[in-house]
Amino acid sequence: MKSVFFVMLASVVIFSGCKTLKPEPGTLLSLKIPDRFSVDAGDNDSIVTWWFLFESDELTSLINHAVDHNFDLKILKTKVIQAKANLEKEEASFFPELGFSFGGQKKETRVKNTYSSPSDYDGSHSWDGSLRGAYNLDVWGQANAGKQVEILSLKAAEQDLKFSTLELTAQIAENWIDIIAARHKKSILGNQIKINNTLLELQTLRFVNGKANALDVSQQREVLAEANSQLPLLEKQEKLLLNNLAFLSGKTDLKPVEMTTKILPDPLPLPKVGIPSDLLENRPDIQAAGMRLSSGQWEITAARADRLPSFDLTAQALFSSGKLDLLFNNWVATLAGSIAGPILDGGLRKAEIKRLKAVADEQLTLYARTVAKAIVEVEDSLVSIDKQAAYIRLLEEELAVARLTLKDAGVQYQNGQSSYLAYLTAWTHIEQLERKLVGERAALIKERIGLYRALGWNPIPGTT
Repeated sequence: MKSVFFVMLASVVIFSGCKTLKPEPGTLLSLKIPDRFSVDAGDNDSIVTWWFLFESDELTSLINHAVDHNFDLKILKTKVIQAKANLEKEEASFFPELGFSFGGQKKETRVKNTYSSPSDYDGSHSWDGSLRGAYNLDVWGQANAGKQVEILSLKAAEQDLKFSTLELTAQIAENWIDIIAARHKKSILGNQIKINNTLLELQTLRFVNGKANALDVSQQREVLAEANSQLPLLEKQEKLLLNNLAFLSGKTDLKPVEMTTKILPDPLPLPKVGIPSDLLENRPDIQAAGMRLSSGQWEITAARADRLPSFDLTAQALFSSGKLDLLFNNWVATLAGSIAGPILDGGLRKAEIKRLKAVADEQLTLYARTVAKAIVEVEDSLVSIDKQAAYIRLLEEELAVARLTLKDAGVQYQNGQSSYLAYLTAWTHIEQLERKLVGERAALIKERIGLYRALGWNPIPGTT
């Protein structure tokens, strides 16, 4: 028996000198990253969280509340806790496992030799206990590979949380802008309805005095009706936006969020966009995809190690006695080493390695897709900001020209040189342009927010 044990122990020592398995070099990323973006942006590199640049305590309060109570973020926070627990479980494999058992029994017997004779009673007590220990030698690095998988999974979960927080802050800010814009449009529409009511009264009076015809009055009523019909749509839009803001803030009662801001803020200053390769470090979703790619390589390493023999050391001590105080004076100790490995498994382990390599290729493609998507998002934001600003300038010019047209149409109508329809057409066009400009200015603000989001700026103060 001694010779067998020493042979096994020698085998453990010999194999432990073998090289620990490491991840094999993966397929290179076949993705060309451009040297620069096609549109130059600003030079703002403020270290504060981007929404602070709006200088709105209301928005800051909304974002802070949402970060603490949003349902999706709560789910992701629990996933981080789960990932930490999985890492702790994997780290436990580096330590020996110790266990014990303890028990006792009482045995009584009754013997009766004849029907008339008295019964004889006899009894005994016995106590048993054991201590067990086991340790698996990580000769091939399988346990280390499993640990690396869980470390990378934890980091990926943390990056998922960062990215979702970044998305949430942008959604809250955009929702806030949309609500302000809807209320501003509603305010403009309310003033336009008042003016249209006044014009209708004037046209009715002119008709009574014979200075206007019935068609002029009908056309003015049509314009007023068209303006009134827009009001429910804006009220619906505002209510839906408030409901969405309440949901993003983690509220279940959908109680309207208190908002007092009535004027759209100025657009955020253009940030310094850097070069496309900066996104590899700044975007949390790219970081998460890269960590999952590395995790897949370590999973392959663990699967390769599973095809090799495993080495275990076990120790056991058994205690037994009829008296409790003598229990630890009667014992048997055992120390053993074992080698176990697969001989035939029908190709199971080989197929698992093949599957994991395919998963790694999938993760590589997902990583490339995430990088490409991030570059496109920044590029799209830069183009949209540039063209949206140009569009607003042209709309402002159009509004200025429309106001001159309205003035000329009013003069010609007063002089009898044109119909009231020409004046109404010019006035209706101005009404539409004023409301449209509010929406387009809000869109520009949201485009700037989208650029900060696409660049991956830190969503929470103090995070890296």
